[in-house]
Amino acid sequence: MQTSNLRKWLAGLVILLALIAVNAGIWQKEQILKQGAVMILPLAPVDPRSLMQGDYMALSYAITQALQQESSRQRQVCDSVPQTPCLPVGGKIIVTVNEQRQVTQARFDSGEPLKPGELRVKYHMNAGMLTVGTNAYFFQEGHGGRFASARYGAFRVGQDGTALLTAMLDEHGKMIQP
Repeated sequence: MQTSNLRKWLAGLVILLALIAVNAGIWQKEQILKQGAVMILPLAPVDPRSLMQGDYMALSYAITQALQQESSRQRQVCDSVPQTPCLPVGGKIIVTVNEQRQVTQARFDSGEPLKPGELRVKYHMNAGMLTVGTNAYFFQEGHGGRFASARYGAFRVGQDGTALLTAMLDEHGKMIQP
């Protein structure tokens, strides 16, 4: 009988720890949404529809395309020359934002201090594609026409470089209402 009580306590403790971890993650994301620096990335054209997942916009960012090419070149050198350091699958980039908070330049982070107007943002490589934040924006089925005019993604960036997509913007920088 005593082992059954111990198992119940352990199960309860595991559930409690899982809830604490989930809620801590939610709290961190809420803090980024409230206090994170604003960053606006120009979108690169992609196909906006998935039959299996419903309506969504696949996202690719114009500023990351040059970084992806640089990463591919470095990967070729890394693969052909032993002892050459390669870029990691995930890391950080430095982006420069203008007065309107639009990203104008990006480079891989080499550890130098940030200059005014710069943000450190996490990236990850997924199937050979360099992604900042998210690579998809889901919307209610049948509302795809509203998002056809999307030209920018608005993000909030946390101190740790986490970028959370907050809105899609049209060519004038106006938020597209879901």
